Amino acid sequence: MSCYPSSTQRRHWTLSADEIARRRSEARARAIDAANESRAARTGDASAEAPPDPPTPEEEATLRRYYEVKIQKVCQAFSLPTKVRATAVALFKRFLTRTSPLERSHSLKVTMLTSIYVACKVEENYVSADEFGKGMQEDSAKVLAAELSILSGLEFQLVTYSPYRAVDGLAREIKPDVSEHLAKAAHAVCDAILLTDAPLIHPPGKLALAALRSAAANTADEPAVEELVERLGSGDASLLGDVNAEAMDAEAMDAAADLATDLDAVDALVEAQGSEPDEETARAVDKKLRAWHRGGRSGAGDGGEGEGDGGGAREGKRRKSAADERKRKEAAEDAALDGP
Repeated sequence: MSCYPSSTQRRHWTLSADEIARRRSEARARAIDAANESRAARTGDASAEAPPDPPTPEEEATLRRYYEVKIQKVCQAFSLPTKVRATAVALFKRFLTRTSPLERSHSLKVTMLTSIYVACKVEENYVSADEFGKGMQEDSAKVLAAELSILSGLEFQLVTYSPYRAVDGLAREIKPDVSEHLAKAAHAVCDAILLTDAPLIHPPGKLALAALRSAAANTADEPAVEELVERLGSGDASLLGDVNAEAMDAEAMDAAADLATDLDAVDALVEAQGSEPDEETARAVDKKLRAWHRGGRSGAGDGGEGEGDGGGAREGKRRKSAADERKRKEAAEDAALDGP
């Protein structure tokens, strides 16, 4: 992680919790305003036929976390290395700080697959869009079409440092005082950390140390890990990779002194956000999101009085055909949540 201190991840994608909340709130407001303007343009009256309520911010968070779990499962299904999985989640997470799931122009499934596709390129483990499309029952053309939009949303800043390598490095620092199983257990904690906002707030070294501390809790490895935490908190923070070893100035020393507080904050985020959402809950929110995306469109073209018996029959057939097509699309959208 020697390059992390000067990376775009640290300079542009390490944010405060308040900044993350502000970006998401603004993105949500833009999406709702755009939807209202679009509906008003179709109906000619912004107050006519109010659409269903959009998912709440909490429900948006459930969907983000659900798809972050899906990213990990898809990567495992395609036997992709850990670095691809971590990068894909990071890109997906960053993109959705500035783009709301409420935006109709961005399907979460396509965003998920495109994040994995781009991560494969970034980590030099290329898998074609066609292969992803076939495996996930999605049109690969949609993935390719979304690529530039997502890259632009990320401002082409794709460098990602994950906590997994840092876990291995820190574990080596305290060997042979810890068991060989500690790093593996800490990797499992990192999987949970990826589902939280912690990767957007804390450097990978601190995430790795938090994972090690959590994995060692109530085990024979706990004393050695606590000794490492104490040593790093006393000023040797260069091992965490978020400061240059030769630049341990007063600011860096203060950061080291706050280490225990930051580790506790990571633990709290894992406790609150680090588990897979309930499947039925996620599907219900996804259905609500799709209803919001369709809001205000069902009345378009239902059109007035029948033109005699023949006109009424034709209108009835047209409505039935439209209803059948709508059901087919809804079934396909439901299937979008299936897969790994």
